[in-house]
Amino acid sequence: MAMQRRLAWLAVAAGVVATLPLGGCVALLAAGAGGGAVAYAENGGVANFYAFYPTSVSRVSAASRAAFGEMDIRYNGEIHKSPSKLLLEGTTQDGQTAKVTLTSMATDVTKANIRIGTLGDKPLSLQFQKLLSQRLGLAASAEAPAGGVPSASSQPTAPQQPEQQTIPLQ
Repeated sequence: MAMQRRLAWLAVAAGVVATLPLGGCVALLAAGAGGGAVAYAENGGVANFYAFYPTSVSRVSAASRAAFGEMDIRYNGEIHKSPSKLLLEGTTQDGQTAKVTLTSMATDVTKANIRIGTLGDKPLSLQFQKLLSQRLGLAASAEAPAGGVPSASSQPTAPQQPEQQTIPLQ
């Protein structure tokens, strides 16, 4: 009888744990020196790390390929998703997929979004953004510069974005 109660309790506990949201919380870190800041957004347990750079997509693309090389990520190629969006893909030494999506927000503003692995590897993603910032010689910004993002009236209504937090690059 005691064994049945214990098994029933474990089943209930496992059910409660299974229903908890996959998303976690990333602490907001104090401002650090150099490199700027990266925004972190989590949606359904998938973490995306992105930053804005005051330069062209082509320049950020070249710097991204160089950062891949420094991180021993094999560059697999790129896909032009639209005239303003470019996807670079690579593979880490342990077989994780690295995806960098570059979006032209304006002539000289590029949003660089990185996700390494299925759910997003935080240390590797932050290392990539730091190397990218160093390669470009530009500080990353967690916020788009004023005038760098098209107005809401010119875009179709989008679903509400997940909450984001800012992480400084050290």
